[in-house]
Amino acid sequence: MRAGLRALLEGEAPAGLTVVGAAEAAEAAEDWARAARPDVIVYDLALDQDEDLSGLWRLQQAAPAAAVLALADSGAHGRMVAALQAGARGCLAKTVGGAELAEAVLDLAAGETIVPPATTAALLGRLRGEAPAVSLSPREADVLRGVAAGQTNKAIALKLGISEHTVKFHLGGAMTKLGAASRAEAVASALRLGLISV
Repeated sequence: MRAGLRALLEGEAPAGLTVVGAAEAAEAAEDWARAARPDVIVYDLALDQDEDLSGLWRLQQAAPAAAVLALADSGAHGRMVAALQAGARGCLAKTVGGAELAEAVLDLAAGETIVPPATTAALLGRLRGEAPAVSLSPREADVLRGVAAGQTNKAIALKLGISEHTVKFHLGGAMTKLGAASRAEAVASALRLGLISV
């Protein structure tokens, strides 16, 4: 994805846009951001899939002057809202085209905010205290029950007979559906909505 994003941006190459670097993990991105001091950082939310968006927060601490454009799976409006709450100044779906992505980067560099209409609706609903209509898959519910019991991903994987990677996948799916920025928030939301019990 990193190579694809770079190719998209460099392929558009509008005036004023220069790609100055890329990093394959959150920690490497922090070091890069401190050195490069970019105006805009395009951040894949998959890097924080099973965390509380702490990678995004740390990246902003490393480059406080940079505007962060968070990319999420299409339809993951709860995840985008969580990224905005964590300090991102814009968000887009990963399915965005090169021209739209380049325009968003330039707009962020100019001080604007980029939020898709459906994400704005999700954000307003959250501000009003409206609970989103959510349904978890049986496996997502199993994983959240394990998290609620204080189990690690490894312990949940052993108990359910699946890999740790699969646990992370289902946990990320549940967090996205619930619009949760952390494991604890996902559990609290699922309990409040009656999606799991402990």
